[in-house]
This record gives sequence, structure tokens and C-alpha cells, in this order.
Amino acid sequence: MNPPLSLSPETPSWPPLPDATGKGGKTAASDRAASAQPPGEAWLRVPLGPEPKKPWRKRHPFLFFLFLMVLLGAVFSAGVIIGDGKALKPSIAVINLEGLILDSGAITRFIAKILADPNVKGAVLRINSPGGAVGPSQEIFASVKRLAHVKPLAASMGAVAASGGYYAALGAKKIFANPSTLTGSIGVKMQIPNLGGLLSTIGVSEKTLTTGKLKDTGNITREMRPEEEEYLRALLKDMYDEFVDSVSRERSLPKDRVLETADGRALTGRRALELGLVDEMGDINDALRYVQTQCGLLDGEFKIVYGPKKKTSLLAEFADALLETVVSRSREAEQVQFMY
Repeated sequence: MNPPLSLSPETPSWPPLPDATGKGGKTAASDRAASAQPPGEAWLRVPLGPEPKKPWRKRHPFLFFLFLMVLLGAVFSAGVIIGDGKALKPSIAVINLEGLILDSGAITRFIAKILADPNVKGAVLRINSPGGAVGPSQEIFASVKRLAHVKPLAASMGAVAASGGYYAALGAKKIFANPSTLTGSIGVKMQIPNLGGLLSTIGVSEKTLTTGKLKDTGNITREMRPEEEEYLRALLKDMYDEFVDSVSRERSLPKDRVLETADGRALTGRRALELGLVDEMGDINDALRYVQTQCGLLDGEFKIVYGPKKKTSLLAEFADALLETVVSRSREAEQVQFMY
């Protein structure tokens, strides 16, 4: 009869396992004792390791979703650009300078965009303008010259590019004109209407108080005094000299030669070429071809962009023209207006 088993929790004892000969052995008994533990005690004694770390996408689901959306957007954009060959094409800008120059804002802002856009490789300044106010004409000239220092730029004269329109063209590296383009008209003018007689007829009088005798120069309700005329002529002469100096400097012409025709006369494009005021006979396509060559672009490798954008509605254009007329007349009434 087998002896009773001792089941002390401190030192459990199990009967030895038989060895290969069936007689049992120390090694087999030891293995049995080490491996065979009561189920509950064995589970409690197994050391528990750290809990497996969750993937980053589960720990930060919002960030993962945001990253995924950005990645998909980038892939989609790249696909659109690659799929649309035009998006990768370089471009040449055509800057339209049209009509009476009263403000330079739209033109100079468009030129600034061209200057900052690496995809725009060059530009053509297309001019159809009889001139305009001195200050805005000078601002356009300065912007054109600034752009021409960075990117190839040519000026193309349409029907007319006179006075302030010609001044703006001076900033270009090359000037194209049609044989019958009206250009030149180098000079400065001002107009001051005298409404004194009309106002007195209808019984309207006006009195102006000033702190100086020249502060009221240009008053349209009375005759101009001699000292006022002398003062205004001095201003005109200063502006005229600056115009002539700019033509001489930008066209590399002796000042005496410029003065020969700088009496306000208009010139045909062919005559302007003879005098050195323009570089070549040609239309806008010739100017575009010149810029294309300077940029090293082949046919079909670039697109043409136009600006500044204009309103296409006929009613909007009529409203703009009416507003321009009202503003220009109000300016003339308020102050002396110097025009190229």
C-alpha cells in the first residue's frame, strides 16, 4: 500500500515519474516537480510583462487622420499638376497699358506679381495710351524698369504710345513700334479753365483765404496773376527737363539730339526709329518672339498670361469711363494737373 502524499503549500511533493526502465529516477521526479504545479498557483507565480504598446495611429487618431488627409491632398495636387501639362509650363506676361494714365495702381501691382512669380520668365509691355498724369507715368516707368532688370522685357507700341505712354516704354530693354504708331510727344502741359466770367454772369462769387500768395495758384474763378504763371512755368520746366534727361539716359542719346524733337510733337514709329527713340519696327508678335528668344523658350513650351484683369461687362466699362472722367475733372478743379 502506497504511503499518503504530503500536499504542503510550501513544499509540494509529487510521486516520481518512472524512467525509461519503469523504475523511476531522480531526474524524472525533479522534472515532474518543477513542471507540474497546481494550475492556480502556477498562473499566479508567472511574472506579467509590460502591456504591448498600441500603434501610433491608435494612440493619436486625430493626428493620424489629419496627416492622412494632407498626404492625400499632396498626392492629388501632384497628380493634377503632372496630369495637366499647362500647370508646369513657364509663361510670358503681357502687361496692358491702355487709355489715359491717371493712376498707376493696377499696372504696378500686376508688375509686382510678375516680379515675384518664378514661373513668369519674361514680359511684354503693350501700350495703347496717349499719356496722362506725370506722377503715375513715372511710377509705371520705374516698375517697368525694375522688372526689366530681372527678366527679359520688351515694349510693344500699338496705335499710340505718346507722352506718358512713351515715358513708360523707356523702362523696357527693347522697344517695338509699328510704322504708323503715334509716339514721342515729349513734353509737359497743364490746363486751367477760367470760369470767372460765367460765375459772375450767374451771380456767383468766390473768396479764398491763403497763407501765401502762391497757395491759391490755379484758381479757376479768376484770371491767373503774372507771378503765378511764372511759378507754374518753372514747375513745368523742371518736369520737362526730367523727361528729356530720362529719354537721353535710357535711349543712350545725346541730350541735344533729344531736344531737337522734344517740343511736344508726335512722331510716327518710322520717324522715331530714325531718331533712335525706338529700336525696331514690329508688332506685338515680334515683341513676344524677342522675349521668347531671350528666355530660351521654344514654341509650345510656354503660355501667355494677360493683365491687369479688366471688367468685361459693357456697363462696367461705361461706369469706369464715367467715373474716370468725373475724377479727372474734380482733380482739375481742386488742383493744378500736370500731364505728359
